[in-house]
Amino acid sequence: MNEAGGVAHAGVAIRQAVVGDAPAISALVSRLTREFILPEQPAGAAEKLLSWMTTAAIADRMAAGHRYHIAESADALAGVAAIRDNAHLYLLFVDAPFQRRGIAQALWQAALAACIEAAHPRRITVNASAFAVPVYLRLGFAALSPAEEREAVMSTPMAFVIDALDSAAGERRAS
Repeated sequence: MNEAGGVAHAGVAIRQAVVGDAPAISALVSRLTREFILPEQPAGAAEKLLSWMTTAAIADRMAAGHRYHIAESADALAGVAAIRDNAHLYLLFVDAPFQRRGIAQALWQAALAACIEAAHPRRITVNASAFAVPVYLRLGFAALSPAEEREAVMSTPMAFVIDALDSAAGERRAS
């Protein structure tokens, strides 16, 4: 644990975000969405996606109980994960200079642990962009169907089944 109540990983501290973090989260996810997500999206997706990522929208979702976890280096926001209802991951971004260092995995593990502690969900879903599908597969998610367009946004519905973790842990303990 670090002083902020989070954990350290790969030179960054991971902690639960507060409303004061909303401007930095908005700046990061908006920039990365423009760079990595929008080029693969149909016309009309940009307005919809970017409206979800404004400082006000993020602060409103935090106030409504959505949980954000952030990874911070000494001088930058390295990444963010956001969960709704302890059952749906809707943001997982790591800034380019911090990629390939296990930060997405660490953010996902922090978000997953908080969900399990709060609600014991059986699965957590995500609607993955084409760019992110390989990342989610490495994190243990499975595609539920091919990519589909909903509300002008293309994504692949995916799920992480928590029961599988519980079963595997039980089998390891039994052996």
